[in-house]
Amino acid sequence: MNKSMNKITKIMALNLLIGNVIAWNMGSAPIDFPVVAYSDQELQLVTELAKDSSAKTELGALYSLHNELDKAEHLLSAALKSESDDPLAQAWLGATRAKQAGAMFDPLMGLVKLYRLHGACADVNAAVAQAPDNFEVHMIRLATFAPTNVINCSVETALKDEVWFKQFFAKQGKNAPLELKMQFNLAMSKAYVNIDNPQQATIYLNEFKQLAQGQKLSPSVEHELAQATKLLGTVVNTSKTQQIGEHS
Repeated sequence: MNKSMNKITKIMALNLLIGNVIAWNMGSAPIDFPVVAYSDQELQLVTELAKDSSAKTELGALYSLHNELDKAEHLLSAALKSESDDPLAQAWLGATRAKQAGAMFDPLMGLVKLYRLHGACADVNAAVAQAPDNFEVHMIRLATFAPTNVINCSVETALKDEVWFKQFFAKQGKNAPLELKMQFNLAMSKAYVNIDNPQQATIYLNEFKQLAQGQKLSPSVEHELAQATKLLGTVVNTSKTQQIGEHS
């Protein structure tokens, strides 16, 4: 793959979110991960990556981001098999398998689902341990863990990544990629919704919207923004209902 395509791939990776990996409560019911539409630029990128046999991780990541999970799992497994020490491939594969765990039908009241989720998240954690200074690996974990709160996928880990990214942005200063800052704020909004802190979630969501002004958002980011807004609205409405009940 030429340098320009490498640059495009990295930009696209930063401009999308995993998001909505597992419902708040890991029940046995399958979680729907509808395929997210591709922009024209993304479709072109898929075509280019498909021609490059060494781009399995990049193509698998795109498929995972758009919820084509079987395609993603196949490519990322092959990538990790050929390069077993690649933390990026391991992180993407773990994130993809976390989605697959959420999507599966589990007749054993969620026990198999949880077992698979634990393994997937352990792989993501291992990738971060292997590459502790890699911001892409950290972002994969943040976006995967932010909406979850079960063993190995605790939202507490997302809060640790929050500190890591704040330090990273401080070091980068004006050189910090805008897309990465947008992605961080949207992921953290979901994390704070998950721990019932709508005030902090709103701050992060508003920061995302401010950064996004004048930017053309991809269909995937539009999808994630709509979900984050909906989740926050649900928490705020629930809080208001509880307050009304307490004063009635």
